[in-house]
Amino acid sequence: MSSGFGGPVWLMGTAWALVVLWAGALGIEDRCLPGGKHKASPGPEEHLDTCNLYRENACCSPDVIQDLSKANDIYWNRCEGLSRRCEEYFQQVECFYRCSPIAAQWPHPQRPTAVLAVPLCQNFCDQWYDACKEDLTCARNWLTDWHWGPDGNNCSQKCISYGQMYMDGKELCETIWDDSFTVSTDPCECLTLTASDPGISASHSHYEDSDSTEDLETIKVDSRRVGRKGLCPGSLLLQRLKKNLQKRSVFMEDVEGSGSGF
Repeated sequence: MSSGFGGPVWLMGTAWALVVLWAGALGIEDRCLPGGKHKASPGPEEHLDTCNLYRENACCSPDVIQDLSKANDIYWNRCEGLSRRCEEYFQQVECFYRCSPIAAQWPHPQRPTAVLAVPLCQNFCDQWYDACKEDLTCARNWLTDWHWGPDGNNCSQKCISYGQMYMDGKELCETIWDDSFTVSTDPCECLTLTASDPGISASHSHYEDSDSTEDLETIKVDSRRVGRKGLCPGSLLLQRLKKNLQKRSVFMEDVEGSGSGF
């Protein structure tokens, strides 16, 4: 009996090992954050409107981002009158969380659908603070400091300006979404949540090796806007993201050429 079952069992074992390896490859290099608001893996989406930066490789679908002002069941504008400039920074952060194909590289060990200590550039946080400092808010930590009711989050204290609530851009970024973000003063080791971030979207993953003058000019514009000094080819952050992009690219080429139909 053992010889009769040996062949099928061996084949099943081999097939299962291949499935595990394949799933592992997807899970490491081509996955999104878990949760109902994220897709299982990133892919193209045509109509992302405010989050259009991620359209070629998004972890979100159009229906999920229809109302970004209700971020993760938290309304941004509980003190009313949020300025357009301030709101644009909230949109950038929310689009990254919902749509970015690299957000899953910073998973939170206690909250599976959240991120932990994503490194944001100091200049990005300073500009966010400057854009919002005259606007009003009534919560310091947006994960813990609300009263909850049938209509969602409500103020637990009086409305004061962001400039009063937070001392500076660093405190804003490292407090407003609890431990989701940390601030880096090294422009080579942080994210700007723009096209200058390596791997932020499929359409921009080739920038470091691109010979296109137009592509490089786009990067320079985005870099100047947040004070970044180029793409910093030797940075640990770039190496980490590029390594995952290369693995994903090789893996997808193998799958697409295998005739598997995936």
